[in-house]
Amino acid sequence: MLFPHQLLSSMRIRRIMALISLKCTNCSGNIELDDSREFGFCMYCGTKVMITRDVNNITVEMSVKDQRASLKPLAAAYCEKGEFDRAEEMTRKLIAINAADADIWRIDGICGLMKSDYPYVDPPEQARRSLENSCVLSGIEYGRDFVERISIDLLLGLAKRGDV
Repeated sequence: MLFPHQLLSSMRIRRIMALISLKCTNCSGNIELDDSREFGFCMYCGTKVMITRDVNNITVEMSVKDQRASLKPLAAAYCEKGEFDRAEEMTRKLIAINAADADIWRIDGICGLMKSDYPYVDPPEQARRSLENSCVLSGIEYGRDFVERISIDLLLGLAKRGDV
């Protein structure tokens, strides 16, 4: 025969787990996490999301390092696929996080070039400034040759995939 305190300790108490639905702060993908977890990952972009519990709400935190690590390859991939608006949106976030990254400025400049009528017109001011920042940060001399080389490389890549 079991005493009441022994009965309680021998019973397995099942807890019903609830799912928390979130939007990724990086790519806006849907995330569902078990409410017992403290963190999870976005299945679309790999961003680590931390869950902070409060009595009334749940918030998602993302470190600057996590944002940079997940946004940069995503911005480059969108640029390479010819989705310049999406890539440029991500480069703007990245520049706000770390304006000293030459690659981010280069991607931003390429997006600006490709959204314009370049090479039929001069590079837009924003694209020119972004590419110039990229050159300064990486120690390359900025000039028309640099801009043309970048544009040709990108167009050749898009043409090989049949996107142009």
